[in-house]
Amino acid sequence: MNIPVYKWFIRVSVFLICLVLLTGCWNSKELDELGIAVATGIDKNDDGDYIVVVQVINPSEIATDAPTNRPPVSTYSITGKTIFEAFKKLSAKSPRKIYFSQMRLVVLGEKLTEEGIMPTLDFLYRDHEYRASFYVTVARDAPVDKMLSIVTPYEKIPANKIMNSIDNVQLNWGVTKGVTIDKLIADIRSPGIAPVLAGIYIIGNEDEGNNMSNVENVDAPTKLEIDHLVAFKDDKSVGWLNEEQSQGLNYATGDVKSTIVTHPCDDEGTLTVEILRSSSGIKANTKGSRPTATISIEAEGNVAEVDCEVDLGAPDAIHKINKEVEKQIEDLVQSTIKVSQEEFESDILGVGSAFHKDEPKYWKSVEGDWDQHYKEVEISVEAKVKVRRKGNSTQPIDKKG
Repeated sequence: MNIPVYKWFIRVSVFLICLVLLTGCWNSKELDELGIAVATGIDKNDDGDYIVVVQVINPSEIATDAPTNRPPVSTYSITGKTIFEAFKKLSAKSPRKIYFSQMRLVVLGEKLTEEGIMPTLDFLYRDHEYRASFYVTVARDAPVDKMLSIVTPYEKIPANKIMNSIDNVQLNWGVTKGVTIDKLIADIRSPGIAPVLAGIYIIGNEDEGNNMSNVENVDAPTKLEIDHLVAFKDDKSVGWLNEEQSQGLNYATGDVKSTIVTHPCDDEGTLTVEILRSSSGIKANTKGSRPTATISIEAEGNVAEVDCEVDLGAPDAIHKINKEVEKQIEDLVQSTIKVSQEEFESDILGVGSAFHKDEPKYWKSVEGDWDQHYKEVEISVEAKVKVRRKGNSTQPIDKKG
């Protein structure tokens, strides 16, 4: 039976299309051929060479429920004239090709941040293997290789511990930020706001923390903790914020999800308010003798703890608490403003972005030298707090019946 030519043509065309669409994973790699990196540390040594440290999962230790003496991760450290050279030289130390698509964390050394981090970010952002969802952090007072060698309790993978801790502190205490590489690059390139990064530090003996014995105690002697924020000017670090200043920055930028405010009562003792939500905005103005900006903050919360003689049922009790909390929030933000203007000379609050939006003509004239003009801006803070709930009792619970 003869088949028409056009039907042969259709069959051949379908066959060729299938060959193109069903080629399979031509560049696939078996898992037992890869070393899955979850964290990378980058710094510079005194000779100007790059130090690269990679934290790689030991899959057999992660998959098993039976405890062994082997650590769940391994670290490999190497130096190179460039970052790419150092990464290539890792092949001499790792028995497997390092795979970076699952990376959770990048830890930058203090020496590197002081010299400038843009070349490092360019490499991390340019490489197609890296996803943009990892956090960028800074190691404080410790080398990056020591930082990534600490064995952590509770979380088998230290990189996961750090990332989860950053999220937890940001959500419940408000003194740090989880910053991805996209956000970091955007802030560096924007003249209207300067970036900040979360810090990590080691508590205890860093040389003992890389042994499995570190997690055999109820209270691990060596721990990784989330520090406060480090401020940048362009792509260089210029100083560390303390706890109050870090929290003040998050209030100013609307990044406080939940925290507490404790203030003294009239006689003795304290009263604590739990902040449950907050928002902020900045308005800029050039009318008058000098440019001004107003940071407006709104927050809601509940009375969480009362350790003094106070009657929450009194008509003006909640109003008074609102005013006390407002004053404390304003003081926190003012402390951040002061250090950013006088010490860092860096607009970490994003005041320049407000001028860009509200006063475009003025902004165009100062954009090229904003850090110098930022020091002269008069910034005020207005906080508005609403305490919604007083709890189950309007009186403090004491031993009297």
